[in-house]
Amino acid sequence: MAGKCKHPGCPDPDNIGCNVEGHEHLHDCPNYIPEESVSEDSTVDEDDYYRIPWTGNSFGLIDLNYLSASSKPILIGITGVASAGKTSFLAALFCLLRNGHKIGDYSFAGSLTLSGWENIAWYLSWKSNGNIQFPPHTANNSGRMPGLLHLAIKDKSGEKKDLVFTDAPGEWFDYWRTNINSENAKGAKWIHENCDSFLLFADCEMLMSPRRGIAKQQINAVSDRLTENLNDRPFGLVWSKSDVEIKEETKNQIRAHIKLNPISHFMEFTTSVKDGENGIFHQNICDSIDWLINKLDSNKNANPEINVYKQEDMFLSKRSINGQFNG
Repeated sequence: MAGKCKHPGCPDPDNIGCNVEGHEHLHDCPNYIPEESVSEDSTVDEDDYYRIPWTGNSFGLIDLNYLSASSKPILIGITGVASAGKTSFLAALFCLLRNGHKIGDYSFAGSLTLSGWENIAWYLSWKSNGNIQFPPHTANNSGRMPGLLHLAIKDKSGEKKDLVFTDAPGEWFDYWRTNINSENAKGAKWIHENCDSFLLFADCEMLMSPRRGIAKQQINAVSDRLTENLNDRPFGLVWSKSDVEIKEETKNQIRAHIKLNPISHFMEFTTSVKDGENGIFHQNICDSIDWLINKLDSNKNANPEINVYKQEDMFLSKRSINGQFNG
């Protein structure tokens, strides 16, 4: 073993990969603790040691290079302040997919971060006492890059898409909404600059609490940051913990503020880890991702039409109309 990770938020501290910092060379990570000694028969030079490209845990930026080398994945920014339900949403999505639910026409087709998904989905899995448990608060490793969770989905025709979700602590967005240049806001800034689409989480439970004024202020401030240079990227508002009913007036106030900003593609979704009437909350979890995919697909430029045969073109005239070469 090459060493250990001393960071308390590392999902696998004994693993040889760097899951928190995303460094390619382990000795570059400030949390890395090397073994004090190496056995005499060991032929491994730790100074030349590099992490393997796939561990099953959440991706760092180095891992993202391996995925994006062959195709462009869709990066989905999961945003919102602390305890807004972001990680619970991701856990519920994975639980639904592994139990046969679909994202539109797409079914679950694999993941390079299965251990990362299982680490959060375990809390929502069935327990003997029947109680719902929630994933722990995402550790705040301020100023660093987010953990990334990968999903591969495929439709009946065999078309495959790679989705990558950010799993970042809400404190990052709190720093970001107050000071965009804060050292502790670098992770949120990276998400805003690099993601193809966004889901912003509004915590219904907090919006019904005595702190609802603060909650509205936080949601509005994060939405203002997200809509800066948003361009054509889709922006979804997720009313999390929707099993707690809130006043429509509260929702209208938040909607009105968000719509003051220029947004090309906007949609709202009511979700909860509880299924809701006729499973509506769970269905909306999948529908929110389907909506993002459809909007991103509609933004793509159409392929240019290529004429197979042109009488005046000496090269193309060697082809017949059906595309076969002549003589």
